[in-house]
Amino acid sequence: MKMKRVLAKDTRSALAVIKESLGKNAVILSTNKVGKEVEVVAALDYEEPRARAPHQSDFANRLAANLDKLKVNRNNTEPHITAKAYVPRQEPKEQRFTASQSGPEKPTQTGAPAAQMQRMENELGLLRLLVEQQMSETSQRSEAFTSAAALKAVQRMQRMGLEPTLIDQILPQLVRHDDADKLWQEAQTWLQKHIHTSTEGVVKKRGIYALVGPTGVGKTTAIGKLGAQLAMKHGKHKVALISMDQQRIGARDQLRVFGTMLGIEVYHVSGLSDLQAHLVQLAHKDYIFVDTAGGNPFDDQMQNLVDSLQELPHKINVYLTLAANSQSHALRYMMRHYQNQVAGVVATKLDETLPLGGLLSALIESQQRLVMITDGQRIPLDLGYPSAEQIVSHAVATEIAEEEGGIETLSALLNATPGKPKQECRREAGDGLSGLQGTAFEVMGHQTHRSH
Repeated sequence: MKMKRVLAKDTRSALAVIKESLGKNAVILSTNKVGKEVEVVAALDYEEPRARAPHQSDFANRLAANLDKLKVNRNNTEPHITAKAYVPRQEPKEQRFTASQSGPEKPTQTGAPAAQMQRMENELGLLRLLVEQQMSETSQRSEAFTSAAALKAVQRMQRMGLEPTLIDQILPQLVRHDDADKLWQEAQTWLQKHIHTSTEGVVKKRGIYALVGPTGVGKTTAIGKLGAQLAMKHGKHKVALISMDQQRIGARDQLRVFGTMLGIEVYHVSGLSDLQAHLVQLAHKDYIFVDTAGGNPFDDQMQNLVDSLQELPHKINVYLTLAANSQSHALRYMMRHYQNQVAGVVATKLDETLPLGGLLSALIESQQRLVMITDGQRIPLDLGYPSAEQIVSHAVATEIAEEEGGIETLSALLNATPGKPKQECRREAGDGLSGLQGTAFEVMGHQTHRSH
């Protein structure tokens, strides 16, 4: 409502001013004598239909019309409140201003209603964007979410840490069940079918094996475990360890300590040419393990190392070593990047990883083969060669323990590497196994493992 107060020498003059300012639809609220002048207060109601703004969209105009209807209905249903200030004083009929005294005149259009409508249109546009985004994210699983069993399966996969894109890929391929347990079993079966593993492990036959990967993922420790297992099975004189790590402080000493404790020869090389010369000298060894230097996985250093190892005249089996507790995006990137360039993936630090869904998602997306896992520092205990069924079952058990169990239960489970091989120690005379038993080696886990 727009109000106007006019002072004029007489009522006729005041009405003329109001007519010019507010138009024919103005309503006289009061008239008073102020000194020698007449005071007239008039008002204009905005309940009439709004004129179409030249720049408003059809959506805004439809919304404005609906708001007008709502406002009219509200005013018709509300009780009329009589305010003393708005009760017009009785004047002679000839002094009242009526609509019949003048021709039509449009009221002055202000910018406030148009700005308010534009603001409401913007807010509705944002709401529409949010709804469209939510529907696009769940478009593939919209039908599955109508089932309570499917919703429960999705929640468990999310707790396992599986990527949303992988969950969207799994759901349409599951047979629909109202039984949540059956649907969950089908989801596990799907995961098992799409994870590639090698129960033969890293070493399938005599040869040269190298582990490459970022800094600190556990390559040196994994090589120590592999060397210990092969020394126990075939004899320590058939195994050799080579270190190429010239960057990390203490890297040489770490591998040298492993070799001393295991009775295995350890060699240090300064480059690829030096490595090639040592490989020629160690041709009589059945199993040679090469420990490479770690680095930034996203620069060219590691890629150049992989290419150089594969270009040597000696056939070297190169395995990508990654920590399972790394970010799932980094795991997926590394596995995809070295697809068809390495013989498989060694996943370390499973005892520090919760949950395992990031590792499983990366393996499924890249189709890399999981050849070995490690879950601690004990040599040679903490490594295993799990099947797809074992690694999925381990991930599911971890999810259950995290949800329902205590810290002791979870810790014991994380340190229970699936697929641990049985140790086959040679005991023939002269095989040199005595160097592997007693003192430090038993402290590192050999005696504990035999007790199991």
